[in-house]
Amino acid sequence: MNDSMAIVADRWMLESRQLVNWGSYNGYHEFRPSTDALAPVTLLAGASESGKSTLVDAQISLLYPTGTPYNKASNSGKSERNDYTYLRGMAGINDSAEGERPVYLRGRGDDGTPHNIWGAIVDTYVNHSDGGLLSCAKFLYLTTGDGKDGLRRRYATWNRKIDPRAMDRYRDVPFTANMLREMYPECETYPNAETFHAAIWHIMGLSAEACRLLHKIQSADAPARLDDIFKQGVLDVPEAIAIARNTVDDYERYHENFHIMEEKIKRVGKLRAIQNLYGEYSAKRNELGEYRRADPETEAGEAAITAWAISRMAGEIRAGIPAAERAIEDARLRIGQADLRIQGLDAQIDAVRERLEGLDNGNLLRLKNDLQRARRDREETRVRRQRLAARFERTSGKLPTDETSWDDMRAALAETARSYDKRRAELDSAYEELVARRAAFGEERERLRRDYERARRQKSRVTDAMADARDLIARATGLDAAELPYVAELMDVKENEERWRTAMNVAYAPIAQTILVDRRHEAGFAAKVSAIDPTHMIRRTWRFVDTRQTHDAKSEEGWLSSKLRYREDSPFASWLKTQTASQRYDAACVDAIDDADERRQVQADGQIKSGAHGFHGTKGMTPVIGFINETYLAQLRERVSRKEREYADVDQRCGQAKRDLELLHDERALADAVADMPWREIDVFAAEKLVDELKTQIDRIEGDPELKTLRERLDELARQRDEAGRTRYHAQADLDGAQKAERLETQWLASHDDGTFDESTIPETVSNRLADAYEDACGIIGDRKERPKHLAGISDAEGKTPFAQRVVRKLENVMGGQITRLSEQTGEKRTATEQAMQSYLEDHAADDGIVTASVNDYQYFLRELSDLDMLVTRKTTDEEYANSVEKLYMSLQQLNRSIRSDEENIGEQLDRINDMLKDQKFGPREGRLALTVEFGKPQRDFAQAFGAILTKLDDWTQEDRDDATATRKAFASCKPFIDTLKTELGKIHDTGGVRSYGSYNLDPRVRGSFYAIVHHTDEPDERISSTGGKSGGALQELTSFIYGAALIYLLGGDLTGHPTYTTLFLDEALIKADGRYTQRALNVLPRLGFQVIVSAPESKTAESIAQLTIFFRKRSPLSNSSTLARISLYFLCADFITAFESGSLSVWVRCFLNEPL
Repeated sequence: MNDSMAIVADRWMLESRQLVNWGSYNGYHEFRPSTDALAPVTLLAGASESGKSTLVDAQISLLYPTGTPYNKASNSGKSERNDYTYLRGMAGINDSAEGERPVYLRGRGDDGTPHNIWGAIVDTYVNHSDGGLLSCAKFLYLTTGDGKDGLRRRYATWNRKIDPRAMDRYRDVPFTANMLREMYPECETYPNAETFHAAIWHIMGLSAEACRLLHKIQSADAPARLDDIFKQGVLDVPEAIAIARNTVDDYERYHENFHIMEEKIKRVGKLRAIQNLYGEYSAKRNELGEYRRADPETEAGEAAITAWAISRMAGEIRAGIPAAERAIEDARLRIGQADLRIQGLDAQIDAVRERLEGLDNGNLLRLKNDLQRARRDREETRVRRQRLAARFERTSGKLPTDETSWDDMRAALAETARSYDKRRAELDSAYEELVARRAAFGEERERLRRDYERARRQKSRVTDAMADARDLIARATGLDAAELPYVAELMDVKENEERWRTAMNVAYAPIAQTILVDRRHEAGFAAKVSAIDPTHMIRRTWRFVDTRQTHDAKSEEGWLSSKLRYREDSPFASWLKTQTASQRYDAACVDAIDDADERRQVQADGQIKSGAHGFHGTKGMTPVIGFINETYLAQLRERVSRKEREYADVDQRCGQAKRDLELLHDERALADAVADMPWREIDVFAAEKLVDELKTQIDRIEGDPELKTLRERLDELARQRDEAGRTRYHAQADLDGAQKAERLETQWLASHDDGTFDESTIPETVSNRLADAYEDACGIIGDRKERPKHLAGISDAEGKTPFAQRVVRKLENVMGGQITRLSEQTGEKRTATEQAMQSYLEDHAADDGIVTASVNDYQYFLRELSDLDMLVTRKTTDEEYANSVEKLYMSLQQLNRSIRSDEENIGEQLDRINDMLKDQKFGPREGRLALTVEFGKPQRDFAQAFGAILTKLDDWTQEDRDDATATRKAFASCKPFIDTLKTELGKIHDTGGVRSYGSYNLDPRVRGSFYAIVHHTDEPDERISSTGGKSGGALQELTSFIYGAALIYLLGGDLTGHPTYTTLFLDEALIKADGRYTQRALNVLPRLGFQVIVSAPESKTAESIAQLTIFFRKRSPLSNSSTLARISLYFLCADFITAFESGSLSVWVRCFLNEPL
């Protein structure tokens, strides 16, 4: 490119910084750094806390994005630095009784009176390309009594130098934009920091990224590693991260939308179900309304049914009269024919009978009558004999077989009857005694069973009555039964002293059945027990015992108390031991009582002697003292078994006694039955013999051939006569019926006014149902042609409901039943509808207090359905799914491309930076520096999952785009990879000064390693990495090169090779290295076109000046002549100004002095 076409870029350099009431700088101060064209370097020197960082922080407050942290050096104390604390001039924190309190330089007068404060930061920049000026001003104002939130800020830019002191004239009121425009004519004012920064960044070529790197360079944590410089200050957040984040957000938004849509579809489904249910309910309700017009429970409905039925019956009856008339004529004809037939047959029968009587004198007819009677008598005799045989089997044995034996048996039975009363009394007495014994044994058996079950279950020997009484007391007092033990339950004989068990039960019987109660329950105990009906409880004794008191009981060897053991876990055990060992109950155990011994003595059988008194006997005593063990349970089981055997024996004897009584009763009844019965009444053989004899006589007579022929002829004529008679009878009956039917039908029609009815008065469905019911009611008349006469009343009986009325009642019953069923069905449909409505409201309108789950509010649900139908349909949802899958596919494709292109972008950035460095000499051998990067590949699992989902979605695009089911599956298949992306994004956070860092698979910055190559013309190239390969000085020089090149790139210098904004503050850490390294580091930045302002501690001032002197005695690149550059040294101290010479380098030492406004 020729010189006439060269690009001339702006070069903005800080000319001055003016401060008013900023931190420790009270009042007005101005800082003027070196703007020397060849070496614009300024050294800020001073002791710790002399204000170096405060001066630098003004740059952050004025120029950098809101929220940029101040330098670490300025935040090293307890206080947090911000515009408010800088304006107030916070000097530290005091500890007091009220806690920590900040100490401020400004805001109160000498007498402590609060007042307004204002301050300002004004940077004036000069453009070395065209000489233009730009003043950037930030004014701060705090009204008396306001805190941090009350701080007001005003921003302005001017193309002339702004003197902030001019605003002091407005110090009594908050500054306004009009005030600034009045004081600085034609200046631009801004409502906030964002618009202010946008304006000045645009003018000077700054950006948020450039400010971030400038801030890192001037702060104490500026990175020195090559990787960190690029990752923290140069490289942008990769596009893949934003795409991945957007893709995840899109998926979750789609998923949520689909969830909402599916929920709406479900709601539509519920509403359609409500619509269908309501439709069924409405249909039933309408049908019910129609049937109510024929409701037999109402007067109008009953009249309608009756009128309809009469109309239908009248039609049938009217049609039946001609049929009745024809039936009358037909019956009369058949009667005449039958009469003639009967007359002829009677004459023939008479002739045959005369002939028969002439042949056998009438014997055959007599014999046949006798045979019929004989057969009847034979059957009666057989039945009588069988019944008597059964009774004899139960009493006296077999029935006698001849008349003599029969008479002897009758006499014996008569004798038995005479002794019946005596024998009955004896058997009754024995039976009653056995029944009483059985009842007593049964009660004892049940008691023993209960004792066994209670002992097994409750582990106690107390009786049912004792347990029941305790339960009553427990319920009345609110205590548990376990808190009310009997004395008997807390003691027992020792296992090796079992022979003294009876003695124990006798000696301690007076207290065995006493209930023990903890004295803590004594208050109100009696009153509670009084609530028990005394007639429902056996008398019980209880005793209150103080369980907190300890008792010292000693048992004497050989005495009964020494043979006892106790339930040691009971709180009453200690007290009980004192009782059992007391003189009142204890006794000496002896084999035989000694009459001379005055001690209380007891034998193993339970006999006791106590002074002048003695006791013996255990009958009726229930032993209740002792614990439950298997031996005791076995004894109880044996007692139960023994009693069951006794009960079974007496029960068997009772049964036998009852059978004896029944036998005696049967014998008496048999004697009464046979007392007057002769043998012939049970002689079956004689009756059979008579039948056989009569049959023989009849067979002999009927053997005559002529007689046989006449007999057969007579039978045939008699049969024909009977048939003719039946025909005549039926014809007469038909005549009578037809005449009656005709009469009744005519009368019926006359009485019902011909039965006219208007069919339009009831709905067709009701009329059809009535017709069906009418047919059912008349169905009992098999022949439809018979209906008219039955309807007219031909079959009606006296005192019974006429058939026509029964038909009407049947119709009423059918209508009533139909209405009942419809009412139930309508109610069921309404209930189902309202339940569906209630479910819908609970799920989707729980807070709506107006709508109710009632069919009366159906329109609400119908509107809901209409509204939702407009919003969502299955077709729309299917299309949304397809569109969403397509968008996800496009986003994933874009993400796949960006993962590759992000690496390429980093390479392109390095190429542009390398292009700026190609003419710069690096190192003592003046080589050429080039930067490069190596990237690792994304992890295999990530790459495979990514490839799989892309293939899946590509297949869907090609084959299943219109398949709704496949589309939903495709959308669902995205979730695993979306989860993978979420995992990757979850690793991302701002760390180590790097924004949005941490995803290996999405971020090439994580996968990349940066290093530098130094090219030499006559030697091999050198590789320099962040971790090794060169000395510290070379790395520091490399760092300076990288920072400078990165800044030029960020500040728009990739086309011209120079930054548009040149002012660069360097932290004192830069010159903490060896002086030679500092010289090489500072050699780079001015050469790259930067105005350098270095912050150094007081102890390093001389060393720094020496290095700067060496550095700036350089040959001019323009005139090729040696020249001596001028640098500025600002020594920050109080009341100190000095100037000195260092070699041939003139140094002007300027002191920042407080200057009043």
